[in-house]
Amino acid sequence: MPSSSCHTVLAESFFRRNAELFRPHLAAVGLREQILSAPESEIPVTKYVALWEVLGSEVSPTIGLEVAMRTESSELGAYGHAIRCAPSMQLVLRSLSRFMVVLTQATQLDFEDNGKRISLAYRVTDASIVQRRQDAEFTICTILNLLREVTRNPQLSPVRVDFEHRAPSDLASHREVFGCPIRFEQPDNRLYFSRELLDMPIRTADQRLFQALEPFLEQQRQSRAASTDVLSQVAHHIASSLSSGCASLEQVASDLKIGVRTLQRRLAEQNVEFSQLVEDVRRSLAESYVMQSDYSLTEIALLLGYSEASSFCRAFRRWTQLTPQQFRQRGRS
Repeated sequence: MPSSSCHTVLAESFFRRNAELFRPHLAAVGLREQILSAPESEIPVTKYVALWEVLGSEVSPTIGLEVAMRTESSELGAYGHAIRCAPSMQLVLRSLSRFMVVLTQATQLDFEDNGKRISLAYRVTDASIVQRRQDAEFTICTILNLLREVTRNPQLSPVRVDFEHRAPSDLASHREVFGCPIRFEQPDNRLYFSRELLDMPIRTADQRLFQALEPFLEQQRQSRAASTDVLSQVAHHIASSLSSGCASLEQVASDLKIGVRTLQRRLAEQNVEFSQLVEDVRRSLAESYVMQSDYSLTEIALLLGYSEASSFCRAFRRWTQLTPQQFRQRGRS
């Protein structure tokens, strides 16, 4: 079940393999070291994406690409195993898309075929997560790396790659990894391939294992997608209500046109407390406003429903162990 935060990412063995990289930076985003040795851990998506941004700032500006290039299907739990075992490229691509929510909630991966070329488009659906370059680059590059793994073709390249974020000053690593034109400030993060990709044989196919995994993943997909739908709606209304000071259980229930008890029951089914959800949304928006905007601290405080900037600053330091000024300076250095 999801933890007390909006949406989660399953740790699987990915976090254990990258423990040495992640460990020094977990506290900065409010995560505990236990997740490094517990594959069943569920990590709040907001903290997961924030961790990538810290790594991009503190370790390497291309850390997402660097980690993706060494990530294998075996690190991604049942999701990764199904992709590796799928008997055809069509099923590989559809499994990547359909079962993404099993691994990571609050994200969407769409497989599209327009008859001329195919594409995989990735985006974070939680609008409060604004700083997400490293997550986008990690995910897009990991998808490409998985396709190279299942075809055993390390030279497999897309015909074009799009990213939502602005172009970094140095694109050498991007060009080396993708080997094709790259566009930035696009509507989504997307890999484009020629339709010839669909004819490529899967060298790791295991139809019997895939048929065993598929029903389990479908069950997990339905469960994880249902909780994502409920929590996304509630988080959206919380975010919309913060500045007016009306982010209350009663107001959100009214916005959703359901009773307070019904809303409480639906949240309880996801093991989520409304107060913690408000805190998570407020923190995510706070980090976005501080990093992405030129709003003053007083303006940010008002947007988040605080009556005074000092109250906001105390909360921000509790969340991040940094003052808003330090957080903004670190993000722009």
